[in-house]
Amino acid sequence: MDAQESLQVSFCDLCNTSVPHQDFAQDLAIRHAGKTIGSCCLVAIRGAAKAAASSPVRPSSDSRALPIGIALLAAVASSALFLDYRVGQVEATTGLAIERMREALKSQADVVQDTSVKLDALAARADIDRIEGSVNALQASGDAAAVRMRELAAALDASYASVRALQSGVQRLEAAKGEHMPTLDALRREIQQQSAAIADLAAKPRPAAAEVASAPESAAPAMPMVTGSPGLPAALVHQIGRLSDRDEGVRFEAVDELLRSKDARVLPSLLPLAKDPDTFVRRLVVEGLKDLPSQDCVDTLLVALADPEQIVRSSAWLSLKAMTKQDIPFDSSASREVRQKAQAKWSEWWEKNRAAFGG
Repeated sequence: MDAQESLQVSFCDLCNTSVPHQDFAQDLAIRHAGKTIGSCCLVAIRGAAKAAASSPVRPSSDSRALPIGIALLAAVASSALFLDYRVGQVEATTGLAIERMREALKSQADVVQDTSVKLDALAARADIDRIEGSVNALQASGDAAAVRMRELAAALDASYASVRALQSGVQRLEAAKGEHMPTLDALRREIQQQSAAIADLAAKPRPAAAEVASAPESAAPAMPMVTGSPGLPAALVHQIGRLSDRDEGVRFEAVDELLRSKDARVLPSLLPLAKDPDTFVRRLVVEGLKDLPSQDCVDTLLVALADPEQIVRSSAWLSLKAMTKQDIPFDSSASREVRQKAQAKWSEWWEKNRAAFGG
């Protein structure tokens, strides 16, 4: 018997148990009348045959005991199989009935659940409507908030742009700071000096008109004679007439009105006031000449650089710078020798550029 045949398996016809083919070679299983009997049932049959052989009533031969035992076992097995079959049928019928019952119960449960859901829906309809109204209101508020957020974002972008522009301007100012710092420092010093000079003048008692008339030339320039100019408006002619008033306040007002007119025809009457006895009248004149550029104005301002009062000298230098666009240094608070050297530099420049200057 080869390996493949030894692995083949049959089944016992009595109990349906597997029977390897090697059991037939070892006489553990037999085939009789086309039936296969395995060791599972053969042991019992042989036991029954031995019992029958040892009983007082002996059969006529041993050969009849085996068929009888087989028939008995077959009957027993058939009965068992029949019972198993019936039990299987009953179980199948019972299982089918149980399954149908389960389906029926499930269907009823679905109906009950659907009915419950519908009842809940009917009961909660008012709540749903109220909730829907709240949701719609929230959505409207959300839309309004979104619009507001877009407006705020646009305003924020504009603010950022403004900030960036300011930062750029600050950077430009910082870059130009180094260039303008000397000029700013000079102006600051001039303002401080002028403030000190004004304070000193305010602290001094004003001289009487007789004292002004009799004051020596070294103390302050004498009040010059003024003349009119034909063709001027009557209002300006009137102000020119006030330039000879003995009251320095009247002369100050007249100078201010004439400077405001910016009419160059008033210069012949106005320029002599650069030597007025009153310091403030002289300062007002030299300060206002920057708006009436001419050769005569430059000549007057160059002379005013030697004025006895610092405030007048400082105003004359600032007007010269504005009129000529030159930045020749001049320290109005320096000593007389230093001021004369700076004044000489201005005069030297003016001699070279007088002819090219409009006048």
